[in-house]
Amino acid sequence: MLKRVFIIANPVARKASKRKIEGALFFLKEKGFSPELIYTKGPGDGMLLGRSIIKQNNIYAVIAAGGDGTFNEVANALTGTTIPMAILPLGTTNVLAKELGIPEDPQGAMELLNQKIVSLRPGIIKTNRASRYFLLMAGIGFDATAVYGVNKKLKKFSGKFAYILSGARNFIINRPSSITLIVDNEEIKATSAIISKASCYGGYFKIAPDATLKEPSLYAVIFTQNTRRAIIRYITGVLMGRHIKFRDVLYRKSSKVVVPCSCHIQVDGDYFGKGPAEIAEGTEELRFFVPNNFS
Repeated sequence: MLKRVFIIANPVARKASKRKIEGALFFLKEKGFSPELIYTKGPGDGMLLGRSIIKQNNIYAVIAAGGDGTFNEVANALTGTTIPMAILPLGTTNVLAKELGIPEDPQGAMELLNQKIVSLRPGIIKTNRASRYFLLMAGIGFDATAVYGVNKKLKKFSGKFAYILSGARNFIINRPSSITLIVDNEEIKATSAIISKASCYGGYFKIAPDATLKEPSLYAVIFTQNTRRAIIRYITGVLMGRHIKFRDVLYRKSSKVVVPCSCHIQVDGDYFGKGPAEIAEGTEELRFFVPNNFS
């Protein structure tokens, strides 16, 4: 019997192309899979389609084709189920693919469906309106405000530049504001924070070098000063991999972070909403295809 797989594809992902998706379909058919392709039509569709698919029988895998936002949506549908997830990286930065060592070419990514399955434990963020799993990070404050202001049309064509432009505009127009966090019962004043499940941020930059998807733990990277000079120093520090050595940057392993204030929050690079919120280690597992050398 052919192995039935579904591909949930985001047609507006920056690197999405008919050729790449068709290449993945061809490879899967050659390897004895029965692939079914479904395109998303807007934000949230990846989660809705995933939830519809898991109600069916004899599903070998669900493949998310797009960027980190698409991966997040599909992961939210599959976490806690027995159906494993794979990814076809087509996005702007593909941080998850870099974190797990997944090739960005269609054949290399699809070959993993015959390799290793591991159980990952996503983090979870909860507000009084919604809850969401995340695979990479939750960003709070200045970082999330930049994501909030991203021009989606510009993002499609320019990728990372759209985030840089939004951050620069926010930096110039608005005075950096303060936020309040409660990290494992300790109250901390800051201007921005990244609560990480993964080590990478924005590509290859190691925002939380000790974080790993193999463990349930979170790592909080908290930037405490709210002056423009400090923010420039923080950005430079992240680019150079020196930020966690700064005295005014707190870096610690954590199990729970409470955001009591009404500030912007982003999850896995997409805007999530405003606090108050609670960020914690997840208790549900996600089965995921990874390279055989993943350990």
